[in-house]
Amino acid sequence: MKFVRRIICILSAFCFLWVSVGSAQADQKLAGLGGSGYLGLLIPVGPAHYAVILKKFKKIKSVHIGQFDYQIGSIYKVPVVICIQPFGGEYTRALTAQVMVDHFHIKALLYPGTSGAHIPPGQMHVGDIVIGTKQVNFANFYMSPTGDIIPDEFSGKSSLQNYQYFYLNKKLEKYTACAAQYVADREKLPSWINGKFKVQKPEIYYYGIQGTSSMWLADKSFIKKTDDVFHEVDEDGDWFSATVAKLANIPFIEVSTISDSVFEFNGNGVPPQGAHRKTASQITQNISDKIMLRVIKVYGHNLLNKEYRYPSGDPYQNYFYQTPTDPRGLVGGCKR
Repeated sequence: MKFVRRIICILSAFCFLWVSVGSAQADQKLAGLGGSGYLGLLIPVGPAHYAVILKKFKKIKSVHIGQFDYQIGSIYKVPVVICIQPFGGEYTRALTAQVMVDHFHIKALLYPGTSGAHIPPGQMHVGDIVIGTKQVNFANFYMSPTGDIIPDEFSGKSSLQNYQYFYLNKKLEKYTACAAQYVADREKLPSWINGKFKVQKPEIYYYGIQGTSSMWLADKSFIKKTDDVFHEVDEDGDWFSATVAKLANIPFIEVSTISDSVFEFNGNGVPPQGAHRKTASQITQNISDKIMLRVIKVYGHNLLNKEYRYPSGDPYQNYFYQTPTDPRGLVGGCKR
């Protein structure tokens, strides 16, 4: 028995030392990794398809804060903190973003996602890429007794002040446009994903008005009603996480790829998967992930070490948003 107890003690001591050394090594790696801060990568809980990003992610340590798990490591040698939200919803993702900003030295928040089209085919199809040039919360409105929609409160004067709409810094707009162009040039959509339209090349909305709400809309007349006021091109953006970023005075970059369209498909607008291996949401999430990986690879160190101010007002004229697929020189001189 004495011999057995001695063996157990030795094994316990060894395990303790092994864990301690491993933890110390992780802390040492972290100390050398995040000296200039981290990029915060917000991952939607659905579709549960994270392989594109996680294959490039070199994890060093996990940190559990409250109900959220954060993975610390690097992508292309750029320090990154990743959080996959524990359950769905924009509010939840914004909470993970706030905790991330509060506990880590985050220099920018990045969100690759998918969204539903708010404009019909001929202008937008599944697989199209939307850059969040302008962030709007199209559920934040007053509806009059006659059904008219007025942005924000019935007084017509927003209590949100400078937080009603967010605009992407012009330099960040170019970074994101270059990354989107790089991926789109190499992407071929499966023919089934756009039904009768057979579109296989993603179109890029370089000047996208990204729409956020907690509504999932299949009523085309109501979509038109909000679009006439807010001019959003899609739904399921992340205005709430953008709010977290602006409060912290750090950039917020969002790219969404259209995964469904009630204008293309009946019911909830989701393309029927049939016998195909991946769903439309998985295919389109992969596109957004590839774009954000390209942003990190080419511009990650810039995001860590340079300052990018929020525009005080809309940096673009209305006609940029009316013809959003015209890059207007944005992708000239991009790294190939």
